[in-house]
Amino acid sequence: REAQAQRPADRGAMMRLRAAHDPMRLGFPIEITVAGSSGLGWFSPSIAHEELVRKVRAVAKAFSALAFRFGGVDCFPGSNVYYLKPVEDKPFRAFQARLAATGLSFEPTPYRYVPHCTIAEAPRDSAASVRDALARCPVPDHDIRVASVSFYTMDREAQRCYQHERVDLGA
Repeated sequence: REAQAQRPADRGAMMRLRAAHDPMRLGFPIEITVAGSSGLGWFSPSIAHEELVRKVRAVAKAFSALAFRFGGVDCFPGSNVYYLKPVEDKPFRAFQARLAATGLSFEPTPYRYVPHCTIAEAPRDSAASVRDALARCPVPDHDIRVASVSFYTMDREAQRCYQHERVDLGA
């Protein structure tokens, strides 16, 4: 996954939205996924940790820090998951393509890759005003710099992610 890339003020705004509309998501990082829930799927548990880190480190070394801007809020079709979408998603797609070419194995996922930063998942029975508030949430209007990639383990029962490794881009 991509490491947390926003300014502290942006994180605060995101956390307030999550607290108000999706408190379960408070235990998740503010990031842009490159492997996991969409696209490639989760890394296969059969991969040795050392091999995983070595191959991801090699990919990360080939990329300098990624700079981007968010362009707006969107919602995945058929869901209540609202997210910020980058104006330009090519850097994330390029990173993911290079990651896919490493020979690492991934668990299957039914979702195509959409670079995004999840804001919140509104409950299915949410009022239109809640969905409208999420759709109109403030979008950071400045460049955001991603300088590292992080590995997380997700505890689905506790609804938390735990960071295990962090690899700098270009290092």
